[in-house]
Amino acid sequence: LPWDVIVARGLYGVHMLSMPCWVAASAWSLWKRRDIRAQYGSSKIAGGGLPTRAEYFSIRLLALYTVMDALRAMDLCFDSTDGVCRAVWGFVPWWFRCAVWVARDLALLGSIGSNLSFHLGWTYEALEWEQPRTLQMVMHGTLGIVLCAIAAAFWALMATNRQSWQAWACMFVVGLNAVWAYTNFVLLKRVVPAIESRIQAGKLLPAWVGAAVVEVRVAAKLVIIADLAILVLFPIIAFERVVLRGAHEKAFYPGMGLNEWAGNAVPPLMMQRPDGILLNPVLEVVELLIGWLQCIYVLRVCGACISTRVPCNPPGEAVIHHGYIDEATMGSLFRSVAFGITCKKVL
Repeated sequence: LPWDVIVARGLYGVHMLSMPCWVAASAWSLWKRRDIRAQYGSSKIAGGGLPTRAEYFSIRLLALYTVMDALRAMDLCFDSTDGVCRAVWGFVPWWFRCAVWVARDLALLGSIGSNLSFHLGWTYEALEWEQPRTLQMVMHGTLGIVLCAIAAAFWALMATNRQSWQAWACMFVVGLNAVWAYTNFVLLKRVVPAIESRIQAGKLLPAWVGAAVVEVRVAAKLVIIADLAILVLFPIIAFERVVLRGAHEKAFYPGMGLNEWAGNAVPPLMMQRPDGILLNPVLEVVELLIGWLQCIYVLRVCGACISTRVPCNPPGEAVIHHGYIDEATMGSLFRSVAFGITCKKVL
């Protein structure tokens, strides 16, 4: 077998071996969320803990991501140097692949956006700053527009059978990552230092206070690295495909002409490629990395020690929750414990 086919099949094997681990981690996390009251105490018990809003929704969105990725990977496709995607088995039509891919992107981007919005909200509340409603609206609006644009790009890819729509799908994500990069920059350079400067020196604080600050900083650093990489690489990839290769005039599915519906077509097999054309496994390496990162995140969140969980109601405080700790409650609790300022009662 050619070396590129060996590499592709090896990555496919790794993906298939990884999938049970990801599914098991998601199933365990969902089960543990249902058992959270019994494990950390009910809302009426002082010191009991609940997941934050970011954790609550991220766990569910990442479970959806895992299911969609499993459906995508059962007949995995690899990009080629000629811009045509070639499958391992060749039995899944393009309309199903595109629908699954859009749902998967919705879950993944929604999870990241939910985390970022929550971190921004509770830190501003803790500092008693005016909520950045304009920035929040820009983040939410951009996310919605980008998800719709990605779905439209995949539909156009099937409707026109033009390779250029792959590049446009990548470019739509660039705008979202620009907004996220700016938001993470604000968190790292302005918000987190302000919180650390106000924490009472020498005061023995609960473990969850330090864990909350570390989570904001680490998440912001990781996401901003990914944002900057996408801001640099995706425009280069789009330029190379659309401008240098003329992808707009090349068929995505080689068995049909341009402007023909290719949604019912099945991708060619990996071995069915012209001489000189090689499989490109880079995208699959990135997908494996994303899969394991989300798995680690799920295990870390659901396996956190009880001492690092955010208490839903410290002693003496009447805090009523609805299954998770929202931004206002989190910020108020943090301010009470870390800054020594009386906590507001959140209803």
